[in-house]
Amino acid sequence: MKTKTRTIILAVVLGVVAMFGGVAFCLYSTWHASTTDLRSAFEDESKKKEDVKYSELLKQQGRINILLLGEDDVEGSRRSDTILFITVDIDDKNMRVMSLPRDTRVSIPGHGVQKLNHAFAYGGADLMKKTVENYLQEPILYHVIVDYNSFPEFVDMLGGVEVDVQKKMRYVDRAGKLDINISPGLQVLNGKKALHFVRFRKDALGDIGRVQRQQQFIKSMIKKAYNPAIIVKIPELAEQTMKIFKTDMSSTLAVQLAGFVQNEVGRDKMYFSMLPGEAALIDRLSYWVGDVDAAKAFLSAPLASLISGDVTEGKGKNAKKVDFSDATDELGKNSSVKRAKDEKPEAVGKDTHGVMSKDEIASFVKSIPEAVAVLNGVGKSGVSSEISTRLQKLGVDVTHSGNAKHFDYRYSNVVYPTGASESVKETAKKLGKMLGIPKNLVRQSNQAFYASVIAGHDYKEIVKLLDGMLKEMDKGEM
Repeated sequence: MKTKTRTIILAVVLGVVAMFGGVAFCLYSTWHASTTDLRSAFEDESKKKEDVKYSELLKQQGRINILLLGEDDVEGSRRSDTILFITVDIDDKNMRVMSLPRDTRVSIPGHGVQKLNHAFAYGGADLMKKTVENYLQEPILYHVIVDYNSFPEFVDMLGGVEVDVQKKMRYVDRAGKLDINISPGLQVLNGKKALHFVRFRKDALGDIGRVQRQQQFIKSMIKKAYNPAIIVKIPELAEQTMKIFKTDMSSTLAVQLAGFVQNEVGRDKMYFSMLPGEAALIDRLSYWVGDVDAAKAFLSAPLASLISGDVTEGKGKNAKKVDFSDATDELGKNSSVKRAKDEKPEAVGKDTHGVMSKDEIASFVKSIPEAVAVLNGVGKSGVSSEISTRLQKLGVDVTHSGNAKHFDYRYSNVVYPTGASESVKETAKKLGKMLGIPKNLVRQSNQAFYASVIAGHDYKEIVKLLDGMLKEMDKGEM
């Protein structure tokens, strides 16, 4: 019975159940294929591709790569908002899943530099596969496509999925007949709400927040697969997955792979990450500029590094930690990723303006070692000028005032350059403390040149804080 329960898991992760719905004999006769048999099967398949890179990947690194895509058809326009690069390590018995944001800036063969999800609209799974292969420099042997239209029915057949919703999710698009309304808290999401949960992106983190929720949901579905109540639904689930999953993998190979993942890998050896990088505004278009070197560090890291949680890209002072979590960590709490707070931050200026006198303010400003920059992360005209003018009046050296790379910052951040000197880091910390910005929003950025405050939609609170300091300074003059 336990083996039957496990047959669902790879349907959740890779969708391969779609290939063997209704062929129980095939499933049970190949489920316990040996690792040698699996390698042999993939070697035969890779030869059919007539490209040495596929077989070389298997021979040298003992792994295969699969691309999973979520397909949506909006008024006849096909698009893919979910893009997962999956690598299954046959030798070291683990699986790694990397989410690629739809706005990732890539070169699409025949179409130039554009957003990644455009590749699917131009040429379907084949062009998307080729684009991701070129971008990551990783050969992809197979693809799996999930149809969003049938996804809710599949979730309902599972009996829903329990998810800890971290915040209120509300969005209405009357033209698109979309009404998302999900309350926060631990709850079982039905099919309709599950689809809304994984597709919602109308918050401060935009598509990045959606990627995080998609990974959270996948982990919750994997957990649900261990529920014995699923066993009796296997025939129905197999039939339904035929409708929502499409792949170019053979049914026999799919069953062998499913058996390998379930019998040899386990939830604690399924690792999740998102393409490292940063949002950027280029030619008035918002992109996710990925760090491919950091991505490859995660995809190729030794198993021991994954287990210890210590995966880095680069060496020495230039080494950067790569964020990831495993399938047992449904909320990503063990990941070192620092998310922007969705609740209201602590009172702005709590550590400073409420108790500081004129002399204390002057002393604090003098303790800031370097010049700073002020960036507009809202898009409203004059925001950076409002803040920089007040900082300068208080005696802070503002060397630059301008626009941030994008304008969807819900809360203000302080950023400093990657590899910055201790003096610049100290400046960033002091600036964050002065403006009452939470410590988790004081961070390094590959695109920063100075210690910089990026004004978010809460900028009026910062202006109010600075006005309070200026008033205190003027009071001392009277």
